[in-house]
Amino acid sequence: MYVDIRDLELIKFNNCKECDECCRNKYLAPLFLEDFEKVYKFFPILIAKLDTFKPVMLLSNETSCPYLKNSKCTIYDYRPPACKIYPFSPWYEKVLLDLSCPGIGTEGDILDLNNFQTTNFYEERFSNTTQKLNRSIKWSRNKQLKKVGEIFGIKLYKVVDFGDKHSFYMQKSWIFLKAYKMV
Repeated sequence: MYVDIRDLELIKFNNCKECDECCRNKYLAPLFLEDFEKVYKFFPILIAKLDTFKPVMLLSNETSCPYLKNSKCTIYDYRPPACKIYPFSPWYEKVLLDLSCPGIGTEGDILDLNNFQTTNFYEERFSNTTQKLNRSIKWSRNKQLKKVGEIFGIKLYKVVDFGDKHSFYMQKSWIFLKAYKMV
């Protein structure tokens, strides 16, 4: 269950040791245009019809991330921003915290959510999210799209027209769609 960090007061994080729950049953992660180059070599990039068309990446197939082997990440040094900052997620204009993460609870270090910028989870991806979101939506809105599938009622699309670097990264990422049973 994801909750806006502005609605939380005291949260503790115990760590991720020997835990791989975040690699299971997490289906989509939001993307900004700036993320495309970081993820296209490992994950499919698509456009989701949410409140408007927004870029997303597919994180897992029917059960888990395809890079999870023996409870270990096989691309750990190249994992996408969504994985590096979990259990936090900049869900476009909000910063959300996944309360279902087993590391969140009553033990561990207190996460100072009022000064989120000072936590170990904060990275450049969290800054200027409104501007990044607006650029990403504008880019998505100006593309011809073709529906490729659906996850939990969320329609997913591929870009049909190309010509810019973001479309190039998106197109290159589609080689992974077979692993996600989307083609």
